[in-house]
Amino acid sequence: MTNPSHLESLAETISAASKVISGYCTLEENPQPSLGPDAPSVVLPHTAPEYVRQARQQLLSAAKEAIQLAAEPSEYLPMLAVQYQYIACIKWLAHFQVFAAVPLTGAVPYAQLASICAVPERQLQSVARMAITSGCLCETQPGEVAHNAISRQFVTLPAYLGWVRFMTDFYMPVSAQMAEATEKWGVSDQPNETAVNLAMNTPLSAFAFITRSREFNKLFGGYMKGVAASEGTAVRHLLTDYDWAQLGPGLVVHIDGAPGTVCVALAEAFPRLRFVVQDTAEQTNQSRSFIKSQPEPIRSAIEVASHDHYSSQPIQNANVYLLRMVLHNHSDANATRVLASLVQPLRANPAARLLIIDTVLPEPGQAGVMDDALQRYRDLTMQQVFNTKERDLAEFQQILDAAGDGAGGLVVQNVRRSPGSALSVIEVAYQTYVNGNGVTHHGFGY
Repeated sequence: MTNPSHLESLAETISAASKVISGYCTLEENPQPSLGPDAPSVVLPHTAPEYVRQARQQLLSAAKEAIQLAAEPSEYLPMLAVQYQYIACIKWLAHFQVFAAVPLTGAVPYAQLASICAVPERQLQSVARMAITSGCLCETQPGEVAHNAISRQFVTLPAYLGWVRFMTDFYMPVSAQMAEATEKWGVSDQPNETAVNLAMNTPLSAFAFITRSREFNKLFGGYMKGVAASEGTAVRHLLTDYDWAQLGPGLVVHIDGAPGTVCVALAEAFPRLRFVVQDTAEQTNQSRSFIKSQPEPIRSAIEVASHDHYSSQPIQNANVYLLRMVLHNHSDANATRVLASLVQPLRANPAARLLIIDTVLPEPGQAGVMDDALQRYRDLTMQQVFNTKERDLAEFQQILDAAGDGAGGLVVQNVRRSPGSALSVIEVAYQTYVNGNGVTHHGFGY
């Protein structure tokens, strides 16, 4: 019997995964996935079993790879052109407040919508119908446009509009200057020698430029809220990617943890734990207000303290030290400095753990094409904007090794990543050198 081709294998994966997802929706009496006006706000609830959520990831990657295999090589550039037109259309719809003008339920004729938004009807129709091919908006009948689950979120989650604006007004022109930045500076880890400096015509680092720009600072705030609300970076993944219950009445220190949303979520799920949110003096003012707004006993479980992450860690008795989406903001040298500040408390308490929650780049060919693309998009963004990077496991181990104190080092114990999460939880412990020959690196996997 002839083995099935790769395309046939992908088709089998698509069929099997689709049956798992559809069967789960039927069993739980949830709506089936749809792009119509009655589409559910989520394909799967976060309470779905892991095998069902894993099936969704398999479906996404297999479907994308099947399209790549079926497409002719000569179709690559036209299909690439479709992608930037999608972004242009979403920007246009957001700019003219079309999403807000479409009723949350029901449909509206193009002529009426064009009048409300003060735009040419023919152009509105072209833009909306292009967006519809991306899955955003829908036509319930010819000539009438309506929301679906994708477009509706731009109304019900205002931060997503900030995400759109920041992506189109900042990230897109910056990414377009990547080649020119490489031509000008080559290999550089300086924060003011990036594509941002060329695209925005500024000598400042990206953070300084955004902070000083009223417009971009506002958009960046919306972007960060949108990212926090998205599936890939949802805090709930952290609740299940580590055994918090085994800490009992333990202490968790969240470094650079402002405003404190992660600790609040953990405190709600694990009421025996205590927390300290550490950040800069400026950020801790915001954190204190946020924590005070929480109900008891949450606010009593969380303290806020000013701390420079390069300085020696003042809290020596914590069970867990948490770095979430921090190290990717730093060059290898500066990331090593952050890690080195934690060596002493980890050495003093062998049971203590450092949890690094960050993107972990997969080895080439080891992840589905959809997941691989999303991870590498984040890596390129960090390079273009900050001259930093996302890291693979070997690169994480390199900076962990560099942070050692001569008597021992920081060693990866385990890596865990939930289906649908963009972030991995890297569990790190301090180990003394064996016979002066260095630590033994443990095996780890997803």
